[in-house]
Amino acid sequence: MAKNKVRLDICGCECTLSSDDSESYIRSIGDEVHKAINELMQNNERISVTMAAIITALNYCDSYHKATASADNLRAQIKNYLEDSSHARMDAEESHRELERIKKENQTLRARLAAVGDTVEPVESPAVTVSSGTTSQQTGNFSRVESSADADQESFIKFFERKSDEK
Repeated sequence: MAKNKVRLDICGCECTLSSDDSESYIRSIGDEVHKAINELMQNNERISVTMAAIITALNYCDSYHKATASADNLRAQIKNYLEDSSHARMDAEESHRELERIKKENQTLRARLAAVGDTVEPVESPAVTVSSGTTSQQTGNFSRVESSADADQESFIKFFERKSDEK
């Protein structure tokens, strides 16, 4: 990019600047400095141009350091937010995988029950009392295994023993 040479007059002091920035930008910066120095000189008639220029430079330097610190703080916050987001995404994916695993396990258990001949009938969910004392109804259907009259605990255990013996 070509360097732009711009001649500025700031409080009677002429200077030529060379910059990659546009001429209009350089002039706007020069005007801002000129106005800041003139404002200081108008507020205190005993202040010299040199002293006003030094105070203006100190003010701009202070503003620069505060803006840089603020930008660094924002960068750190954004970094923390991104890390938190990444952790939350990984937790959500892990929860999704666990949910899928539990669904498959549920299907497997239902298939085993169907193979034994037990029936699975949908049952309405009971009302649940929330800690605040209010009662809420859960939605959805849940299954309950109905026990047959001739099935007792020994036949239940024998069912699993037969399965392990077959393997």
